[in-house]
Amino acid sequence: METIIGVILLITYLAFIVYALKGGNLMLGLFIMAVLWSGLGAIAGVIDWTTINETIFNGGPTGFGSTAVYIIFGSWFGRVLIDTGIAGTIIRKAVELGGDKPGLTCILLCIVTALIFTTSYGPGAVVAIGVIVFPIMLSLGIPKTLAAGSFVMSVGCGLYFNQSLLTQAAGTLVVNDAQYLSTSAEWSQWYRFAFVAFAIHMVSIILMVLLSGKKKSHAWAATADVNTSGKNVGVLAMLTPLLPVTLAIVFGVQQVPAICISVIWALLFTGNMKSYNKIAELVQKTFHDGVADVGLVLAFLMFLQMFIKSAGSCANLIAPIVAPILPSNVFALFLIFGIFGFLALYRGPLTIWGAGVATFAIVASTTNLPLYILYPLFYIPCCTVTTNVCPTQSWNMWAIGYTQVNVKDYMKQVMPFALPCAFILELIAYFMFV
Repeated sequence: METIIGVILLITYLAFIVYALKGGNLMLGLFIMAVLWSGLGAIAGVIDWTTINETIFNGGPTGFGSTAVYIIFGSWFGRVLIDTGIAGTIIRKAVELGGDKPGLTCILLCIVTALIFTTSYGPGAVVAIGVIVFPIMLSLGIPKTLAAGSFVMSVGCGLYFNQSLLTQAAGTLVVNDAQYLSTSAEWSQWYRFAFVAFAIHMVSIILMVLLSGKKKSHAWAATADVNTSGKNVGVLAMLTPLLPVTLAIVFGVQQVPAICISVIWALLFTGNMKSYNKIAELVQKTFHDGVADVGLVLAFLMFLQMFIKSAGSCANLIAPIVAPILPSNVFALFLIFGIFGFLALYRGPLTIWGAGVATFAIVASTTNLPLYILYPLFYIPCCTVTTNVCPTQSWNMWAIGYTQVNVKDYMKQVMPFALPCAFILELIAYFMFV
């Protein structure tokens, strides 16, 4: 009976992959999978009513509470950077530095965008930065596909340091209620890799700009919309995007206090500390907008937790079937993830923001690898491919629509650079974590 149920579970897993690839509603799909796997687990006798009631459908979402807080605060911080004029000033300075050289300006804008998203988070922040960056790029004659591709890859480049997304992934990749990035030593280990990943990712963006910029450009007609005006803030204020990561790496400050300190710094050095009412109004507005930006993201993640708990409870039914197929050599596992990084596209089996949550449950239960190895193995494709360039990611789709490029042309632009980047990072991660 257990073998039969295990086979049925794998069949539903494959069906879920197809569902995700066809663009099905993932929030509803994850809930249905949680119900289905809980029912099959109950039939097999590995799940009881208490587990279904307390662990899966109640404990899953409620256990995600602390991670949800980190996501909200990260999104709030992104809104503070935008509403105080810090992000706009940094971008304008990059444009001034680039002068009349479109390629150099594009690269500088990519570097600035990546640095901003080492701490900022959420679709709202991406859109707010994009509406400043895109008119500048396109008015300089940078091809639309290159503008869209370089911008979204720059957002993804910053996410190796972004504590909101890192803790979001850590809250998803859980084994026996344990998760990676729960200690300062684990954060230090990850940050060492993040510096390398950021550099390699940025090199891939620069190569894309240099190689693709030689193609015939098509300047956008909306030159008048270029946002080069606005009040500039001082140098100390422009350091704000780097503060949370710096406080975490150098002083071991936790995420929420690091963001609060950085917000106070931002308000102080942008002249927003002069009036109590102005402080209250700005903090309230940015926090409201930040929460609104990630509302659907949080809903998706809550339902995701239900499925993760049900998948974990059914792991023993799947392990005997899958274990003989999976490579026993850890290097081979990293190599496979690197070669097949494209399977993280369209919410496929290698992204934890889609069907990959089931893949994680299977791999974790059959290999017994520690979380500090499993985390980079799974985080790289979901960051470097899914959130970085996949058209199903909300902010990537917005960028494609805003620049009015064809999805096929966009994929031809980014894939030759994103996929090799993911492959290289998987190999580097093996040597740094194993």
